[in-house]
Amino acid sequence: MNFRFILCILPLLVLPGCVVLTAVSAVPGAVYEVVANQFGGKEKSFPYSMVQTLGAVQKTLWQMQLDTDIVESQKDDGYGIGFGNENLEGIITLRKQTSKLTTIYIRVKSTTREESVESAIIQQIGDRLNKAAWRNHFSTRSYYNLRAKPTIHSDRVGWYRPGAELDVAKTPTPGWLRVKLPSGKIAYLKGTISDKDSVNRLKKINSPKEK
Repeated sequence: MNFRFILCILPLLVLPGCVVLTAVSAVPGAVYEVVANQFGGKEKSFPYSMVQTLGAVQKTLWQMQLDTDIVESQKDDGYGIGFGNENLEGIITLRKQTSKLTTIYIRVKSTTREESVESAIIQQIGDRLNKAAWRNHFSTRSYYNLRAKPTIHSDRVGWYRPGAELDVAKTPTPGWLRVKLPSGKIAYLKGTISDKDSVNRLKKINSPKEK
């Protein structure tokens, strides 16, 4: 059974050699919709590299107070991004057309599709790239790793933000949880559910950062 988990990072002082812990809560609810091509959205190509465009997307979402919850690194030189806030959620996919041309697809919804928000995000991304494309680089500093298999030695397939709402489930491997990526594929993060009470209550999870 899957639950909707809220990952909340504890305000700990990070020192060399220390392990940062997060507390995670699971709330029963609707499954997080992650497959971008299931519904309509907006698409636009920008004459900039994938690195520059990805950085511009991240900074634009920050500026608009939209949390970048999960980032999927896809094999075909692209990325999938799940983002949102208390009122809406969305998906952005990036595709590399050439070394200097990147296509963005975006879909935002609350109870209905939010075309005006999609347009505003795309406009802001374009403005940021046109003003200073070279300043835009994606930062993983505040994110934890997602793995292809439930082991830290497997390939990294993306990152997630502590504090994000993610569609996760238990796995047979102790200390690991399964999470759905923006593409609909599965990845794994370090974490355990510590509260075994009824699903109608909040469940606590410890999700340590990889050393």
